[in-house]
Amino acid sequence: MNNTIGSEKNYEFEECFVAFLDVLGIKDLLKDIGYNGDLISKIIETIKVNSKIIDANTKQTSEYGDLDIRSFYFSDSFAFIMKKEPENLPHLFLIIRYLQDRFWEKGFCFRGAVTLGKMYFPKKSENVLIGQGLVDAYKLESEIAIYPRIMVSDKLVKYIRNEKISGDPFLEKKEGRLLTEGIKKDKDGVYFLDLLNKKIVRKVGEEIKQNGSLFSIIGLDAREDNRPMILQKVEDVVRKNLNNRKAKEKIKQKYGWLKSYLAETRKVINNDG
Repeated sequence: MNNTIGSEKNYEFEECFVAFLDVLGIKDLLKDIGYNGDLISKIIETIKVNSKIIDANTKQTSEYGDLDIRSFYFSDSFAFIMKKEPENLPHLFLIIRYLQDRFWEKGFCFRGAVTLGKMYFPKKSENVLIGQGLVDAYKLESEIAIYPRIMVSDKLVKYIRNEKISGDPFLEKKEGRLLTEGIKKDKDGVYFLDLLNKKIVRKVGEEIKQNGSLFSIIGLDAREDNRPMILQKVEDVVRKNLNNRKAKEKIKQKYGWLKSYLAETRKVINNDG
C-alpha cells in the first residue's frame, strides 16, 4: 500500500538514503560578521562548492554512470536524497567526502548524519524536501552526532552489512572490499564515516566539472594521493579552533574530538607504514 497525501494527486513515499549535513561555526560567524567582506566571501565561496551538484539534473561521480540524486542547500545545511539501491550508497559517501574535503580546505567542518527512511522523492523540477527519513537524519545530526563527524545510523549500518555493499568508488577498488571498511564505531557507540581512512579514494586535483546538466568528480584516476594535504588541513582547523581564546568550552570540546580522531588516524597510518 502506498502512503499518499493530498486529495487530487498521489505522492508516493519510498525508502531512500538521506544525508543531512550542518556546517559547524557558520552561525556564530554570522552573528559577529559585521562588515568583514573577506569573511563573507569565504563563506559564500565555500557554500558554492555544492552549487554544481545542486544545479546538475544528472549526476555522475565517475565512469560508473548517471546517479539519480536530489541535493538541497538552506542556511548552513545540506541535504541529499538517493533511492534505496545498494549501488547508490558508495556514490553518496563519495560526494559527502568530496564536499567535506573542500570545506576542510576552507577551514570548516561538517556535522551530520546519513540514514535510511521514507521520503518523497521529488521530480527534478520540484523543490520539495519531505519525509520521515529527513526528520530522522536531522534528529541524529542535532542530538547525537554532536562532534564534527558524520553519523551513519544503526539502521543503515545493518543494511550495508546485510547487502554486503562494495566500497567502490568511495574506497579504493579492491576485490572483496566492503563499504563497512569506511565506517568506524566511536567510543560512545556511534557509527560515523571514517573520512580520514587511508582506504578512501582522494586524489590531487579533484574537482567538479560541469557540462550542461551533467557533473562529474574528476581526478580520481590521478596517481598522487591528496590525503597528506587533507590531514594537514584538518590539523590547521583543530589548531585554529582550540587556540581561539574567544571560543566557548563547548566548541573546544567538539574540536578536541577532531584532534583525537586525527591522532588516532595518524597512528594507524604510521603503524601500517
